[in-house]
Amino acid sequence: MPPTLFKTASFDRLACLIRHWTWADEALARFEQELGDDWSEEEEPAADHPFGAYYHWAALLCALSEAVIEHHEPGAAPAETLHSDLEALLPDLRAHRQLLVAIPTSLERRPRVVALLGDHGTLARLRRLHAAFGDALRAERAAREIDSLDQ
Repeated sequence: MPPTLFKTASFDRLACLIRHWTWADEALARFEQELGDDWSEEEEPAADHPFGAYYHWAALLCALSEAVIEHHEPGAAPAETLHSDLEALLPDLRAHRQLLVAIPTSLERRPRVVALLGDHGTLARLRRLHAAFGDALRAERAAREIDSLDQ
């Protein structure tokens, strides 16, 4: 079996990563539901209000991205294929995570989710990264379950 993104993670760490990916998956579902709800690009800074789920999703993807970097085995094919997405998205994911965990003093320099939605390439990358993390976590969990049955 080829190395996975999380091969070097301990069992406890893998359980935590799976939990966080599950939360990210729930945040993505809420975000996509909110995209279908009525909202207007012309609304003032409160226009980001419906997109709290996006900030939650981005913060969790940021944590998972950092975990991939931490547990990356050099030459591991899945990580190499995600490298360009990680490199492109990580600065924005960190900025959005910061918005979720730190209360800003003003709204002036806040990145707007509405601007993100205009960039279909970024949203596609985020979804691709999300799917890749889920696939890698499920594959690692399955590999460990098979290994435990062999013992």
